[in-house]
Amino acid sequence: MSRVAPHPDLFTKPEPETLPPDPIGELRVLLTRLSALSAPPWPTPTAAMEDEYRALHLAREAGPEGTELTNAILRETERLLAMTD
Repeated sequence: MSRVAPHPDLFTKPEPETLPPDPIGELRVLLTRLSALSAPPWPTPTAAMEDEYRALHLAREAGPEGTELTNAILRETERLLAMTD
């Protein structure tokens, strides 16, 4: 029995486990989901902020189109949160 464990080859690139995310696609899905709702889906305002921060992060990756989608997402978030006041 060898006391040395096999080591991975340090000079080969590892295979990617998943495809990189599509920020525009994710923003469109989020906007579509929020637009269809008639009540807030978040249990707390903090949960709503998590969605907003995710959208802002995706917008930075997506460029101008992402910014437009994120602005629409933020408007929908405000619409839904206004229902809780």
